[in-house]
Amino acid sequence: MSEQTLTGVCTEIVQKPGSDWCEFHIDGGGKWPVKVATKLQPLIELGKAVGSNLATWTYNEVESDKINEKSGKPYVNRYLESVEVGGVAPEKAPEASAGSTATQPHHSPLIAGDKDRAITRMSCLKSTVELYVGSLGANDVDNDVIVLKIMETAGRFERWVYRDIDETPF
Repeated sequence: MSEQTLTGVCTEIVQKPGSDWCEFHIDGGGKWPVKVATKLQPLIELGKAVGSNLATWTYNEVESDKINEKSGKPYVNRYLESVEVGGVAPEKAPEASAGSTATQPHHSPLIAGDKDRAITRMSCLKSTVELYVGSLGANDVDNDVIVLKIMETAGRFERWVYRDIDETPF
């Protein structure tokens, strides 16, 4: 279809399992991130090296042969052509900017495996907090001890979940 340029911050990197394709999710100030993909190793390394820095992403939009059942229109594939660090920060959409002054994430984008691990940790913490919520009281010293106990128990949960994968705790 056409060549497009987007200035924004990469918020997520997804390496497609069993494939050479890597997808970058770019926050360009719109309601949703723009997903661009490539299987060219030099571009993948360059995209990963950009991290959470503001960059200018150039990609081609090509209509797919597959039709979106909901809209009745062809899907649009976005193929990454180049990426350069720098550029002018995009304006945030009104819904996204309400109450937020930061335009960049406070961390580097998570790769799929790290993202899965982070989700597992959050789930373990949530489950553990639900176990100990009745123990919290007005005394900050006791609460500090309970928080340490929560972290220890969540670490045990995570080790159990990953018991056959590796032994890295919290």
